[in-house]
Amino acid sequence: MESLSENTFLIPSEQNGAVLQLVGRDQVFGSSLLLTQSNGLDHVPWGREDNQPNQMALLVEKNNQIRPLLEASRDMIYGTGLGFFKKIYEGQTIKLEPYIDSKLEDWSYQTELAEYIIAAINERVMNANHFTRFEFTPEGLPLLSISDSFTTRIGRPVGNKITTYLQNPWFGEGWGQALEKSDVIPAFNRQDPTRNIVSILHSREHISGNPYYAFPSWWCAREWIEVANLIPLFHKSGLKNGYNIKYLIKMPKDYFDQEGGRDLEPKAIQEKWAKFGENLKGWLSGVDNVNKSLLVRYLRSEDNKALESIDVQPLKNEMSDDAYGKVNDMAGVAITNAAGILPVLGGVTPGSKSGDSGSQIRVVADYQQHFRTPVQRQILLGPVNMALRILGYTDVVPAFKEVQLTTLDKNPTGKEAIVNHGS
Repeated sequence: MESLSENTFLIPSEQNGAVLQLVGRDQVFGSSLLLTQSNGLDHVPWGREDNQPNQMALLVEKNNQIRPLLEASRDMIYGTGLGFFKKIYEGQTIKLEPYIDSKLEDWSYQTELAEYIIAAINERVMNANHFTRFEFTPEGLPLLSISDSFTTRIGRPVGNKITTYLQNPWFGEGWGQALEKSDVIPAFNRQDPTRNIVSILHSREHISGNPYYAFPSWWCAREWIEVANLIPLFHKSGLKNGYNIKYLIKMPKDYFDQEGGRDLEPKAIQEKWAKFGENLKGWLSGVDNVNKSLLVRYLRSEDNKALESIDVQPLKNEMSDDAYGKVNDMAGVAITNAAGILPVLGGVTPGSKSGDSGSQIRVVADYQQHFRTPVQRQILLGPVNMALRILGYTDVVPAFKEVQLTTLDKNPTGKEAIVNHGS
């Protein structure tokens, strides 16, 4: 792809080239670009290089904290799993009672419902978007599966309406690869769900300024994540090569100008400096060279005083190990908060009063389940609710069953399952 101007690009081709014109789109974690010409990109790019999920996954790969936090969030959402409940109307109130029949059991088995919902949660906590693939069997059963965010994009809007989604294993691998032919799948039609044998339903919350792709809150801690990722590299290098600059070495500029009482050529002088520098670098680095000693040989003048030679001056490290530890703790707290996990549950307890007693953990866990999961569960259950309607269940709803932590005298196992009726 060749840039003609800031917002115009030329895509070369052996037969017919194409010109791409760019206009605005998602403002946060978007490219702020959307290809609009008929011969341009056939999908809405995700990020400036159309690889935003890939970029964030690289940060996760290099960080020891994010993945456990995302798993903790997943576990809080999932609870003890998904159940079905029948609405029972009692006057002005609605009561939910557990419900199951052979038809629901068969459908849950065929669509691998538990695996689907776990995959959907993982997509949501990682990317805040999950793409559900509806595929109808010859008998009319809607089977649900997840279309990976790495390989799925929103098709070019028709007017202001999304009518298609694209799947391509090369998404995120560069603009040239992304322009290869993709599989086009119709968008799920709520008014006529069975119109297409295969369709995709995109589930996300609306975020102002982002009409196409949502993003999770932990993406906003990208700078702190990058800081946290540098800390282990710093310590790894420090352990191997020594932390910071420890010595100031002073040498006369003409130290290698002579040899055996004769002046050397500039090339020979340069070679001596280069060789000395390599030897010194090898001596100052590496885990094998600890507790170093330096032997300096010098000449004496007629008055028996030492002539100028190598002067080694140790430097004081003003930044203590505690300072590095505090930076690491600050990054950990920032990342945990951005992931929406309370510090105690995330294993981050800054300060002397951590408040991580068993009783507080129970209270915090209950709070996390009851107040930090309902919106996420509502979005995750959307495709399942749609499938139940297609199956003819109008008074049956899916709901996540929570884990209620109690004291051991009330519950010897330490936990019991309850239903999140708000889901």
